[in-house]
Amino acid sequence: MNVFRFGILLLCISLFSCVSTHQQSKVVASNPDNSGLSRLAKSDIDEVIEYHQRAVIRDLKKLMIKLYKRNPGGRHDKEIRSIEASVDLVFSRAHDKAYPQWNRLIGTDIVRIALDASYQANDRVLPFIVGLRKMLMASYDNHTEFYFVTSIDQQKLYNSARNIEISAWMLAERRDLDGELLLLSDSLAEEQRNLSYQRLIGRMIATQDNLAEIISHKTGRLIKMVVVKVASMMFLPI
Repeated sequence: MNVFRFGILLLCISLFSCVSTHQQSKVVASNPDNSGLSRLAKSDIDEVIEYHQRAVIRDLKKLMIKLYKRNPGGRHDKEIRSIEASVDLVFSRAHDKAYPQWNRLIGTDIVRIALDASYQANDRVLPFIVGLRKMLMASYDNHTEFYFVTSIDQQKLYNSARNIEISAWMLAERRDLDGELLLLSDSLAEEQRNLSYQRLIGRMIATQDNLAEIISHKTGRLIKMVVVKVASMMFLPI
């Protein structure tokens, strides 16, 4: 039995070594149905982590589409491709290397740029989503594959959920010098009520919080709860 277990361990290490280079080019965790032999090196919790990562990034992609539809004028490539094609291109690129102008910045700093009244570019949706995506991937320690030897920090996941809350507040409140919202999302006072943005963002927050609780329970490490004052716009470290 010990020999069998040792053999399984060697197989897992071998598989991990083979795919560690491959994951460098991946942008999000694979669907388990498409992961082939690499599933042998994964525990149930690894697949749970990957499910949550896919879910939160999928919802972030939906948010980008909605924001572009709500703010069509500023999209940087509107003359070249459709909204869906534009968003697909963004999410096909590496979260940390695709945009050289922001490579040296952490995700929350890019979010701040997007919702800064002094930002000169017309497309604020792009940095807002790029920043959130970079922040979210950092909460997974920038992994797109998870194995027995891979671990993530429940506190980072929890902090990322609070940072989404702060970003959502900034999205709803930040205005230019004329008092106009920098980015439109939820309905304005004179429009029919639209809560779809709140529901989508709320689902992203719940995804990260849920996984933080799972990891905390699994590892026995407590999460340090924080009362976030969104108006202070102080993002939590990841």
